[in-house]
Amino acid sequence: MLKFGIIGMNEGNGHPYSFTAAFNGFNADALAEKCSFPIIREYLTAHHRNQEFIPDAEVTHIWTQDRVISQQVADVSNIPCVADSIAELVSEVDGIIFARDDIWNHWEMAKEIFASGKPVYMDKLLAHNVEDLQKFIAVTGEDYPLLTASSYQFAPNVKCAAETIPLKELRTVHGISPVTWVRYAPHLLGALFAICGSDVISVQNCGRDKEDTVCLTFANGIQAVLQVFERIALPLGLKFFFNAPHAPVEVPYTDPGLESYFLSIVEMMRAFTEMAKNGKKVVSFSDTLKTNAIVLAGIRSREENGRKIYADEFVEFVK
Repeated sequence: MLKFGIIGMNEGNGHPYSFTAAFNGFNADALAEKCSFPIIREYLTAHHRNQEFIPDAEVTHIWTQDRVISQQVADVSNIPCVADSIAELVSEVDGIIFARDDIWNHWEMAKEIFASGKPVYMDKLLAHNVEDLQKFIAVTGEDYPLLTASSYQFAPNVKCAAETIPLKELRTVHGISPVTWVRYAPHLLGALFAICGSDVISVQNCGRDKEDTVCLTFANGIQAVLQVFERIALPLGLKFFFNAPHAPVEVPYTDPGLESYFLSIVEMMRAFTEMAKNGKKVVSFSDTLKTNAIVLAGIRSREENGRKIYADEFVEFVK
């Protein structure tokens, strides 16, 4: 039985509850009383129902910046040990789930983890700037057991779309998400690349801070327009448009019943467990870096008044 430790939380992010449920289940009474995220209470109750999803691993330790928060999550998520420090957590487990998406804090909070050589899941993205990304590159590399991803790319409806969408007839893709580009663009990019590949040759941001409108151009001519607006309402998702007579195809992340959304979390945690067990990666290090570079290219384009950033520039971010 693998032992994992989970690190959280930041504002607006309840991942320690949902990620841990894939391994430990949850305490129904504590979930209703102590989890402040209605959407998590909804989909765990409706779709988890304390089934055993990943039987060969468990989350045994938690650390957050506040012991009260840690204990609250532990009570809901059946976590037996609350650690007093990240170092203590790392020393006691076989792998670490870094379940925070305040990307600007990732390096400072996580840098000590990588010295352990233990498997790491890091939520959505490694770094918010080139300097921190280079630091991550220096301590990881292709062989490090690292999974950095959004669960959207693991969703059942994304897998179905990747198998059925007629790419030869595809003309453009529209994506929409709330929150901010640096935090939530990885959701859209992960699913988009799982379906269309990641051969992006240019990135242009015609939006503004907290209202980003980013056009990606692929080598085959397909364009994707991804918009991340801070306060826009759900659903989060992608819509694919084709030559006539093919009708558009919607691939939501936050599907109406949230079943696909919940199962995407389970599948991502299953992928992390498989990597921890046998080293098998479902997302290569080069793909991790490319996604990060494209997010950073979107930021640079916005900061430079919509300048188009070409691939020969953004690949330099990861060298």
